Amino acid sequence: MRRGRRRLVAGVVAALALSLAGCGGAATVGDGDLGGDWALLPEAKVPTPDAGVCRPKTGDDKVVDWTLAAFFAERPVPCTQSHVTETYYVGKLPASQSDRTSPPDPGDAGFKSAYTSCAKQANTFLGGDFHDARVSIVPVLPLEHEWQGGARWYRCEIVEISDTLEKIVARTGSAKDGLRGSKPLAITCANDTLTDDKKYVTNIAFIACAKPHYMEYTGTWLPGDGKWPGKDAQATAKSRNCYRLGAEYLGMTASELDSTGGIAWDTWGGSELMWSVGDRGVRCFLGDYDRKKRTGSIKGKKPSEF
Repeated sequence: MRRGRRRLVAGVVAALALSLAGCGGAATVGDGDLGGDWALLPEAKVPTPDAGVCRPKTGDDKVVDWTLAAFFAERPVPCTQSHVTETYYVGKLPASQSDRTSPPDPGDAGFKSAYTSCAKQANTFLGGDFHDARVSIVPVLPLEHEWQGGARWYRCEIVEISDTLEKIVARTGSAKDGLRGSKPLAITCANDTLTDDKKYVTNIAFIACAKPHYMEYTGTWLPGDGKWPGKDAQATAKSRNCYRLGAEYLGMTASELDSTGGIAWDTWGGSELMWSVGDRGVRCFLGDYDRKKRTGSIKGKKPSEF
């Protein structure tokens, strides 16, 4: 806008010069500042987005992704309308990120800083550890042209999901307080899907414990921050710690559960990518080995009482 205005002033000066050159009389004496009374528009800035707004489904997106189309829908809607994502917090990247030539990507320090902040704010927003909820949180950073325009904010988005593949659930109403009171967004029980050889889990779908199910959520293991331990070491640690949490959920020690047996457990999370963005949480699920569906909770029960 300022460059356009300057071109306009220059054009006026050129036109006046030509006009005066074509007249026989001498030019009138003035202050010599033809542009002095022109008001320049303020420098254009990328606006900071609002929190407390939601965005509807956009395109064909079905699962959560860093670049989910709905995150970039231009017109937010009230959260009372159907939507798939909610902006629950807007923050500013640390000063150390100001001189970057492009927005941080997953794995960069700036992205990790935003994710860590979003995780903390999600706990406050929901009323408990967000790992205990059927949600995915994503920091959304400025687009390239917004970054070049000086934007250094990040938006924290929360999306309700139905399974560990992060299939999106459309909502009407805010996710705020989803882990308070009756905890409407809490993970409770689940049904896992196995490969044909029964060796690997391909998905875990969340379900209410009152409905027939295989597994029950027993908590989240959160290791300390540090260097990624490696795939094999992480797999061993996930299994060991989810087993321990499962035993505690049943009111037993790990050694007591060892002597009893008859259980199976699943883990979700703690991948190298999620570790790099600041989420080391591993959700843990427990069921019995024979994979018989049941209703109700197994909390505080020995496997023989399932």
